[in-house]
Amino acid sequence: MLSLKNMIMKIIKIHWLLVVSMVLTSCDCLQHVQGVVLDAETQLPIDSVMVIDNNLTDSLSTTDLIIYTDSIGEFDFTSMAVGLFGCPKISLSFKKEGYEITNRKYKSCCTEGVVINLKKK
Repeated sequence: MLSLKNMIMKIIKIHWLLVVSMVLTSCDCLQHVQGVVLDAETQLPIDSVMVIDNNLTDSLSTTDLIIYTDSIGEFDFTSMAVGLFGCPKISLSFKKEGYEITNRKYKSCCTEGVVINLKKK
């Protein structure tokens, strides 16, 4: 039979292992931003604007880093991120030949109705 001291030590070890495993286990965060890209001067939609995820590492392929606006300037960015100590902000760049690059940051999830105005160079 275990002594009281041994039982307490065993309980402490179990709790410690649970805490360590929770800290080392990452949480996945859904990231979503939806919106439209417009010409800042004309307010017309811009198609084929590169929407670049700045949070992804260089080890991923280019197709994982970039999406494009559609024919009416709309984009729908969705990603999963690791959020060990909370979900990270979404960092996106909007790039199109003849326009200045625009960088934006958004809260970690579910941002809709975003309007990006790109200025011509």
